[in-house]
Amino acid sequence: MSFDNIIKKAIKNKELLAVKAKYNHEALFFYALAQSNDFFFGVEEFDFALDGYQIRVKEDISDVKVIDNFSAEINVMEGLLDQIIEYKIDLETWESIFTYLYNLNEIISIEREYNDEENFFVIGKVLKVTETSIWFKDFDINGNWNKELNIIPFDVITTVRINSNYIKVWSKYVESEDEVKNEN
Repeated sequence: MSFDNIIKKAIKNKELLAVKAKYNHEALFFYALAQSNDFFFGVEEFDFALDGYQIRVKEDISDVKVIDNFSAEINVMEGLLDQIIEYKIDLETWESIFTYLYNLNEIISIEREYNDEENFFVIGKVLKVTETSIWFKDFDINGNWNKELNIIPFDVITTVRINSNYIKVWSKYVESEDEVKNEN
């Protein structure tokens, strides 16, 4: 069965998936929520809890497998499926994805997870979406918004995360996103 069909079946049956990426030897566990020709969208499960939503480039996925064991049953008994938030993201292009995220008006993180020397990771706000890139305002490890914008070309992105525990905690302690948008 192809990756697309496994993901499609997992979405329909609300099954837990193990997803391996070309750049990560260990599988991450997801409830798949949607897919397009180019993108996978799911909510990560870690230690019997949901830990954020991720959009990943499908060509980076090396393997997917349905997890049908007692651990997956515990997730159901713990009510994880009832906690899933429905996001209506258009997964056709990076431009449509980031337009949705811009309108969502929340802090997100963006990564390039291939073993690049820069360890590209930013957390902050989408300020503008173009056909090939986004303008992104990020903050540093001390919660200070950087004065300069990042212009991030879509072709360097492997993963976009929203509503993870990491992001939710940062969102409580950095200044209002509206203040950041008003600066520009």
